[in-house]
Amino acid sequence: MKRKSIITLLVILLLGSILRIHKISSMSLYGDELTMVYDSYSILKTGKDQTGEAYPLTFKMGAGRPAGYVYFSIPFVATFGPSVWGVRGLSIFSGLGIIILMFFFGKKLFNEKVGLVASFLTSISLWDLYLSRAGFEAHFALFLALLGVVLFVYKKYIPMAVFWGLAIFSYPTFKLTIPLLFLILLLLNGFKKVFKNKIFLISILILASFAGFALNETFKGVSEQRFLSINVFSDTNLKESIIQKINEQRNLSTFPEVLKPLIYNKPLKYSRILFENYLDNLSPHFLYLRGDGNPRHNPGETGMFYLVELPLLFVGLYFLAKGEKKKLCLLVLWILIVPLATMLTGEPHGLRNNFIIPPFVLISSFALTKISKKLSIIAFTLIGIQLIFVLMTVYFYAPNKFGSFWSARARDVVLEVINQKDKYETIVLSTNIDNVEYAYITYTKVDPNEVIFQYGKLPKKYDNVIITDKVSQYINTENILILEE
Repeated sequence: MKRKSIITLLVILLLGSILRIHKISSMSLYGDELTMVYDSYSILKTGKDQTGEAYPLTFKMGAGRPAGYVYFSIPFVATFGPSVWGVRGLSIFSGLGIIILMFFFGKKLFNEKVGLVASFLTSISLWDLYLSRAGFEAHFALFLALLGVVLFVYKKYIPMAVFWGLAIFSYPTFKLTIPLLFLILLLLNGFKKVFKNKIFLISILILASFAGFALNETFKGVSEQRFLSINVFSDTNLKESIIQKINEQRNLSTFPEVLKPLIYNKPLKYSRILFENYLDNLSPHFLYLRGDGNPRHNPGETGMFYLVELPLLFVGLYFLAKGEKKKLCLLVLWILIVPLATMLTGEPHGLRNNFIIPPFVLISSFALTKISKKLSIIAFTLIGIQLIFVLMTVYFYAPNKFGSFWSARARDVVLEVINQKDKYETIVLSTNIDNVEYAYITYTKVDPNEVIFQYGKLPKKYDNVIITDKVSQYINTENILILEE
């Protein structure tokens, strides 16, 4: 690696760091962040999560949350406490790690120039910026999964297996996408060639061990709890709508009665819904225009990629088709497998689709090295203009507009409690304030043993602070402060 490339990569990392860290505390911690960081804090202090379970592989908080992010956040929590940096530090460092990995991946797949461009595009990637600035398990899982891919192409099979195994214990969708991508990598590299390597066979055993643990968590009925509640097949309204539509079609159709069940039935209806969901996850509206509409995943209120990356995609595909067909297959198939995991949960989603970032960035990077210098300057200028407008929104507008999505009211209430605590004999917090129960124990660093003791109970009492869903019974109490929505 040339000295100039090292310096360039360091400058890119510095830029990526600034963009990710600036005003990182402007958004308060939202519900998932609050429960994750407190679980890390509780594990650090007691060896148990906040429900009292010792070193779980799946956490009850978050409706079956994989353990990866919680455990790997412990060093940050040990340093910064249960705070913004405690929970977001891992995601920020994941973003910086992804920048480095994209350089080495682009260099190995194409050349050093493509690697540097890919690293730069990742450092300013709108999608990765959004994910880096909050404690998202999916972002850490993306780092682990991409690290596994890079290790595969560099033939470092044992660490590859370890990091892929950790990825599936960090975010659920990777349980499907990693095996599929692994199969694609094997097909493109030749099964016989790879399996001749004895170290690779050891890596298979490691992956099988992780898979066994994952299956055990699934059969225990804890790791898939959230998925079971949000997939399209569990949507009762959708189910009723499909039944009504089928009944209507069978009643109105003049098709022979014996054949109607073959034409109008649930499997075909669900198949169409899944196919539409699949296409939605690859649509320009999601990828380049409006994103998924969730202000936590998309505070810039724009597409997940830069608009100019849409024509770059076609340019990159054209040049790949001309002389890099094997690499074209890898990147295109990579893109196509990601929505297979996300189509089951309805609308496009900035977290569940994030594994699609690397191939898109690599295709754009390859295109930028193939077009003329004049066109590349125009492309980078357009990217810079859009980035400025997005950053203005992210840093100065979104924190006020979307405060409710980040449990800002809960944070403000807890800060008020801290300031007023010695002035009142009793302070009552209503659970109608979104996530106040978790915000209080996190921001005030309540002893985890107290939290474990009161898990599942209401009201909860911490010194002179009471958290309850029945505020009315305290209204006539003297020297009391009641805070509610």
